[in-house]
Amino acid sequence: MTAVHAHDLAYVILTGGRSTRFGTNKSGAKVDGVALLDRLVDGLPNTPSIIGADIQGGPAAAIKAALDAIGAPWVAVVAVDMPFAPAIIEYLAQLIDGTRADGFIPIDAMGKQQWLCGIYRTTALRTAMVNFGPVVDAPLHKVLTSMYLDLVQLPGELASLLVDIDTPADLERAELLAQGKGTER
Repeated sequence: MTAVHAHDLAYVILTGGRSTRFGTNKSGAKVDGVALLDRLVDGLPNTPSIIGADIQGGPAAAIKAALDAIGAPWVAVVAVDMPFAPAIIEYLAQLIDGTRADGFIPIDAMGKQQWLCGIYRTTALRTAMVNFGPVVDAPLHKVLTSMYLDLVQLPGELASLLVDIDTPADLERAELLAQGKGTER
């Protein structure tokens, strides 16, 4: 990571989703023989804060709980079901230097904004959470509407790695990607 010093970026992994479409807890699901949680922890340059099912109320509530322990000026937020997120976060981190933006949200190959694989300015994130009011069960994109966020189109192959595993079929596609057998979604 060249554009931002390691101590300027903290990492949060959210593991507490209900996994209703997947059927079981995603943290232990494996891609290329490695559990999703282990894959993320091993792929990030610093030890992340892991927010689990003990925090109820959706991603916004989990992020708000994690912010108490964040001292870095920037925080990368990643859902456990995004096995290739470290590469995406590394790319987004290069955009931090000199930016006026409060964060960066990548856009996947289908045009969907992936709020749970983004980088946020910590102070702006805290302010957005406080100003929104109760964040329990609030959609994250609504909680963050007061922030100035850049939507980022990822280049080439990196865009194909922005995979969000919601179903067993998504896990199979991620497995193929990990083995280098395809980039289609």
